[in-house]
Amino acid sequence: MNALTWNCQGLGSPGKIQFLQEVTRSEKPSFVFLSETISSYRKMEILCYKLGFENFIVVEPQGKNGGIALFWKNADGVNMLSYSRSHIDVSVSMSDSGVWRLTDKRRGPPYPNYLIDGFNVCLQEAELHDLELTGHQFTWEKGKNTSQWTEIKLDRVLANS
Repeated sequence: MNALTWNCQGLGSPGKIQFLQEVTRSEKPSFVFLSETISSYRKMEILCYKLGFENFIVVEPQGKNGGIALFWKNADGVNMLSYSRSHIDVSVSMSDSGVWRLTDKRRGPPYPNYLIDGFNVCLQEAELHDLELTGHQFTWEKGKNTSQWTEIKLDRVLANS
């Protein structure tokens, strides 16, 4: 089982759709989470099936901002817990690995340090560890091919054994 997350910064160009098709074909993810889609429900539904997925949750953008979507292949064991303009939260039951949560969030105000510290304590107590990111080490970029080019790793995936 693997998952692909991508802040696509809009899916208006055919090149981005083609890139997503190539990545999903080569990596064969069980789940795909897209943020900043800036795309309608219908466009995301078509994309879901075009990529070979059977199920989806789409939160449409507000004007020219936002939009998030989660695609997955097998509906068995996926239970929608909640969603909003800035997150999708599902539980996933798998026969070989029990029940786990897949929650993705975009945007929102920065968290105060005391919350981050408390979160890190919870991670330690639950014996959760970061899963290794494969491929390109950064998950967000802005200003490519300019002197202001910035790349940052924004996404984090956690698991326990």
